[in-house]
Amino acid sequence: MKLIKLSAVAAALAALSFSAAAMTSIADDELSQVSGQDGVSIAGDLNINIGSFKYTDTDATGGSVSFNNIGITGMFVMTVDILNHTAFAGTVGASMVGHGLTAAEANTNLTNLVVNGVYDNASDVVQFAFPAAGQDARLTPSITVGSITMGNSTKSFGSFAMNNIDLQGTKIWMWAH
Repeated sequence: MKLIKLSAVAAALAALSFSAAAMTSIADDELSQVSGQDGVSIAGDLNINIGSFKYTDTDATGGSVSFNNIGITGMFVMTVDILNHTAFAGTVGASMVGHGLTAAEANTNLTNLVVNGVYDNASDVVQFAFPAAGQDARLTPSITVGSITMGNSTKSFGSFAMNNIDLQGTKIWMWAH
């Protein structure tokens, strides 16, 4: 029985090596005819714990505040795509219009990105987007802070939570300059 299993594994490995050897290169003109889906999707289940976040005021009156036992939990779905400059301008312009700007105002703001040297109006842009995936609101990220304390005091201001942080529709763009 052991010999049969080893023979099966050897045959499978041989078949893989033969199929890999059968691959041929593709010419540029043939490659230009190939199309496919670009982009990737990422999903995550967050379970982040931060012991504390402390802010200290260093002026003469001093003092500090600590946010203790911070937790970030929940799930998210995100897509990552590469946009050329035309697609980027269209996507950002639509987002600006979605925030209440007119098309002309959106165009002015896009032009300002170029005029102020923030974007060269030629480079590809990486887009991170949280699509409207129709997920149950109970899965969205939440942030909790176990206690808020001041300086040398052990007394707490209490705790707080931000629940069901819905990121659907959010887009983040990244490019080099």
